[in-house]
Amino acid sequence: MNNKKKIFFISLFAILIFSSFSSAIDLREEIRERKIPTYIIESTSYVSLKSLLRILNCENSWGRVEDRIFIAYDGGEMKFRLGGKQVVFGKRTENIDSPVKEVEGEILIPVDDFSEILSGIERKSTPVKNEVKGRNEEKSAEKKDKYTVIIDPGHGGKDKGAVGYYGLKEKDVNLDIALRMGGYLKKELKKFPHVKMYMTRNADTEITLEERVQMAKDINADVFFSIHTNSSRDRRQDANGFETYYSGEKEDLIFLPSPANVEGMEEDTSRDSALSSILEDLSTTSAVDESRILADFVQERLAERLFCPDRGTKRRSFYVLRYTPMPAIITELGFLCNPNVELNLRDVEVRQAIAETLGNALMDYLKFRGIISN
Repeated sequence: MNNKKKIFFISLFAILIFSSFSSAIDLREEIRERKIPTYIIESTSYVSLKSLLRILNCENSWGRVEDRIFIAYDGGEMKFRLGGKQVVFGKRTENIDSPVKEVEGEILIPVDDFSEILSGIERKSTPVKNEVKGRNEEKSAEKKDKYTVIIDPGHGGKDKGAVGYYGLKEKDVNLDIALRMGGYLKKELKKFPHVKMYMTRNADTEITLEERVQMAKDINADVFFSIHTNSSRDRRQDANGFETYYSGEKEDLIFLPSPANVEGMEEDTSRDSALSSILEDLSTTSAVDESRILADFVQERLAERLFCPDRGTKRRSFYVLRYTPMPAIITELGFLCNPNVELNLRDVEVRQAIAETLGNALMDYLKFRGIISN
């Protein structure tokens, strides 16, 4: 085969591959071609959630927690509530005219609204990625006799962490909330004895970052849940809000590096091209995806309970997030440098409410993953 023919076939192959990535989803056309039944409710056309999942090829990549629906689609996540008029896809929030409904146990999706949302989403499906995803789903679906959660109160001992305007120490707040969260979960999960809770520390002791990671690995933890309280670099008294971090990359190393080399390192989330985006998707580990999902649950629960700004979920290569091989998050519950927040965090009732909220977020995740039942 001469060079011209080689170039022609390579170009044709590239066009065919990238055209499959770039085709947007036309929900109305899919419904028509597949002859999927629709339902008219109050002059609005609806299609069943099951049909939508088949169209998206996501029949095994969705879950329900109470009135919330979550669909994992090609590295992104779509979520919405029954009766709600908002759909969140990634960082994008879309308002819809007609609510999602549940009729006799069947979840119904408004066709016109979801057609508009899906028209902006590219269809991304490759045999390689499906194979990777399939292996991850098989792994997550394996039944375990024991499911282990390790709760990590940040700082401790000589490491005070942030210190408030009136002297409240972050290490003390973290420990108290973590202990309350552990106590709440033990009570709530009595029916699920296979779920075990461990703490990286139960007292005011100093534990290095390497020791925290190693502890999680030694007990073969399934989730690493780290609790912190925030502060701004310049100790701004008006700093406010809560946020949850997860790492966009994982490294399972025998010899752990010095924390000074990686702690808090910003991650490059830019996408240079369609090809780099595809390669990034293919290299994403299930632990990273699961960390992001858990972080979303935490933020959603905190947003329902706390009356302060929701600063969202963020990717950051904190040491304990990057070097723990399991799903791992750090939640920052408020800014101690803000005197009002500090006073609130001195209140034991506020701490108990936060602990229960974090516990409920973790249980949301466990229900979503089928570890416990509703």
